[in-house]
Amino acid sequence: MARSPRMSAAPAASTPAGPLFEAEVSTPRPAPRTRIGLVPVAMVGALVAAGLWGAWVTKNVLGAGDRPAIAKVQLSGIVGEYVQAQARSATPPEQVTTETRAFMGEVQKNLERRGASGQIVLVGEAVLAGNVPDITAEVRREVYTHVKMPQPAATSAGDVMGAMRAAMGGQGVPQAAVQAPIQAGALGGQGSVPVN
Repeated sequence: MARSPRMSAAPAASTPAGPLFEAEVSTPRPAPRTRIGLVPVAMVGALVAAGLWGAWVTKNVLGAGDRPAIAKVQLSGIVGEYVQAQARSATPPEQVTTETRAFMGEVQKNLERRGASGQIVLVGEAVLAGNVPDITAEVRREVYTHVKMPQPAATSAGDVMGAMRAAMGGQGVPQAAVQAPIQAGALGGQGSVPVN
């Protein structure tokens, strides 16, 4: 029995390739790799930079450290202390003016530095309520490292201001001041007042 060539060719062509013929089947080659463009690299770099900047801002805002974000200072106390010290010193008026301007300028610079670093400084008299830390002692210390505190003048025995300071400080009350109320009549002004 002879087969016709057509019949033998047809079943051979329709036979699917099975596991035995996998080596004969060619696999397609992957496409050649292309280079990464400049735009994706720039985008990744921008994302990394934005993340680092965000971390830095968060650290500086939330971790302010030793300086509170809002603080108060008793400015009238610092200035009043300096003015009293200048009044008690024996400094000539021209020098007092110069030193006071230097003191006030240093206080202003200190508060401006604090403001530039992000700290909000309120005048103590403006704070009505709340838990706002007081930085008066710190500001006083920083200002007096740049400006010298006036030294009180040496008191002499004939100095009127020295006698007044001694009397007000309770170090000694002049006898005339004690005797005057007794002689004037402590009985409501009826004692020794002459009547015409």
